[in-house]
Amino acid sequence: MKNSLIAIGLTGALLSTSSLAVDLIGHTKSKSMVSVVSEVSGMVESADFETGSIVSVGSVLAEIKAQDFELEISKQKANLALVKADLTIKQSLYNRYNELRNKNSLSQNELDIAAADFDAAKAAVALAQIELQKAQLDLGSTRVSAEIDGYIVNRSVEDGAWVNQGDLLYQVVNIDVLNVRLLASEYDIGELRIGQEVEVWAEANPDHKVRSQIKRIGVEIDPATFAYPVEVEISNPDHLFKPGMSIHASTTLTGSLTHSNNQS
Repeated sequence: MKNSLIAIGLTGALLSTSSLAVDLIGHTKSKSMVSVVSEVSGMVESADFETGSIVSVGSVLAEIKAQDFELEISKQKANLALVKADLTIKQSLYNRYNELRNKNSLSQNELDIAAADFDAAKAAVALAQIELQKAQLDLGSTRVSAEIDGYIVNRSVEDGAWVNQGDLLYQVVNIDVLNVRLLASEYDIGELRIGQEVEVWAEANPDHKVRSQIKRIGVEIDPATFAYPVEVEISNPDHLFKPGMSIHASTTLTGSLTHSNNQS
């Protein structure tokens, strides 16, 4: 009788533990995607990276013909020299008029006009400096560089094409860390909590399991899936997981993992 009670108790405990285990499915999503746009208008001389290419920070993704921008810099430098020369003349005239006014050899109105011309010349120099700086920035923008390490996931530009300011050239994604969006039924949601550890693996590689923690739990059901979204972040240094992969997750933790991802 005693042995029977122990057996029943063990069976009940196992069933109770099993009932707390939650298995979920979902997909990986990229966390860091950057849209690379043209900051100037012009003709694309080269765009050498294709979809799937690996890029690093600073990699030149595309080059826009720079000749017109170089000419604009020369033009603005010449304009700056002109307004500086005019400023020298206006300053000299103002100083002379000021001396004459101090000797009562000039009317106050004439001195005021000279002062206004001097101020206008200073403003013209400041404006010319801004225009030159803008031209230099535009020339620098003809070399379009990657801002993050990652993969090219979209190419929207061709060699020889004309692009306008703001046109999309590339999209670059970093997958060192991925989001996993899981779906939980209304029956499972009560067994989940933020910070709870889960094991995650891709359907394509079930032997590679990653341990992580639940970061977010949705409070409203998704009308498209009739499930609650549960989000997890996984470290992916070897890039074995790819965005869009079908993912399985479980709150049942095994003792041995291919990679541990304990997050606070």
